[in-house]
Amino acid sequence: MTPHDAVLRALELGLSTSRSAPGELRKFIAAFGPGLQDLRCAAVTALACTAGSDATSDFADLLADPTRAVRECAADILFHVGDGRAWDSVFGFYQGEVRQRGPRRAPLPPAMPLSYLLVQAESGSQGAAALVGFLREEWARLSEFERQWLGEHAPGIAPGGPRAEAVLLPGRDGIVPAPEADAGRGPAPEIDRAPSPEPSHPGRRPALSET
Repeated sequence: MTPHDAVLRALELGLSTSRSAPGELRKFIAAFGPGLQDLRCAAVTALACTAGSDATSDFADLLADPTRAVRECAADILFHVGDGRAWDSVFGFYQGEVRQRGPRRAPLPPAMPLSYLLVQAESGSQGAAALVGFLREEWARLSEFERQWLGEHAPGIAPGGPRAEAVLLPGRDGIVPAPEADAGRGPAPEIDRAPSPEPSHPGRRPALSET
């Protein structure tokens, strides 16, 4: 199978209702080597189409992928179709990134892990308070873009704001990528998804399977 044929196969699987489709796509995603970036990104998008929020943990794991394009694709899809099941693991990943690499981290995609954490945490919950507390504690380690982004979407998070439990966090519909961060990137993939349910978990918004 040529690389082009493999990409077409991945996209075809994204429209499949076969139970084997997610497994085959995961094999494409796990492949490494020269010239496989397009295939892996296509497979990530296709997995979102065929598995939806059931693949939330797959997208969360890919935030640490060595290929930047795959990381950005996974972060974008995690934000758009992911549910709250990966909140704890994504928060742990994000904490490590901020503490270890600080503002020297590579430029962030519009739908960065932080946006997923915000929309999946219920305002006033234990998880939301932990996130707000962490961001305030590590404010100097955040990138300039992150601080600006938070100022636009969740201004109460900045140091000196209200107590953590009182900070209002944005929903998915309230987050619009900054134009300068979106330069050079194509539109987000069109993925069929159900409306987000109302939060019921004390620390994060519920998985679709919980409703």
